[in-house]
Amino acid sequence: MENNTSILGFIFQHRKAVFSSTIIGALLGLTITFFIPKKFNSTAVVYPYSAYSKNDIVENPQFGYEIETEQLMQLMESQTMRDRTIKKFNLQKYYDIDTSRPAWRSELTLNYVEDITFLRSKYLSVVVNVQTTDPVFSAKIANYQIEEINNYRQEIFAKNRSNELEGSKKMLDKIQSNISTLKDSIYAIKTDKSEVLYAFIQNLDNDNYDASAFADDPRLEDILDNYVSEYKRLQIAREDYKRKFEKFAMPMPSVYVIDRAEPNFKKVSPSFVINILLGALTLMILSITVLLVRNKWLTLKEDLNRK
Repeated sequence: MENNTSILGFIFQHRKAVFSSTIIGALLGLTITFFIPKKFNSTAVVYPYSAYSKNDIVENPQFGYEIETEQLMQLMESQTMRDRTIKKFNLQKYYDIDTSRPAWRSELTLNYVEDITFLRSKYLSVVVNVQTTDPVFSAKIANYQIEEINNYRQEIFAKNRSNELEGSKKMLDKIQSNISTLKDSIYAIKTDKSEVLYAFIQNLDNDNYDASAFADDPRLEDILDNYVSEYKRLQIAREDYKRKFEKFAMPMPSVYVIDRAEPNFKKVSPSFVINILLGALTLMILSITVLLVRNKWLTLKEDLNRK
């Protein structure tokens, strides 16, 4: 309590100096604010894509869940999206960065992540905030994020889906080639073309069908077993390829755009009030510190002179 009283008494004793420094600090904060570039914020809001297919969405429309929101955040914050945005809007020129310096990429990245941010709301939407010195420019960058993210996501999945489809097609072709070879081997032994191999396959599930009537040569036994096995694999492979082909041709669900960014001509920074208060508080604390140090020095000097 005594310390508090002594500090307050000290401030009151030097109230003129403290008051003057506070006013000067406020004026400095006001003056500096005029030289700080104004920044304008634009916001876009999207809900994540649904993990379900188009048909499922038609029957049960809904937004994505938490996992889709996290995935969307990761994609938007990725280096690829950052590079695309930088290239699209030539941000190194906007930030006036000298690309001849070794650290220019790091400097550009720091400016980017400071001005372009992504937040997950409590409702599982993703909020895109962009701050630049031009309100129209801010809106363009924010809208680019919600438009380009679909393209980027589809490019990622397209390669994997294409590889899966290609692998399924190769398997189908291989099985068809095996069947063709086995068929040639069968008819090399069974030269009577009137006995159709297809009819033999179709009648295998018929309890009244006598398979031995067709397999009338001992050499056919193993070949026909392999043929039947490959024929069953062929049906599975065809269904697998058909299913993957249909999914590959189907467009992927897109993000749900709730709010597109609009130019906001009300600046978000710098704030005159904050800078004035900050300047006043900074210089007031500095002046009190200097007065305390000066007072302590004078006291020590008096004590030394007395000795």
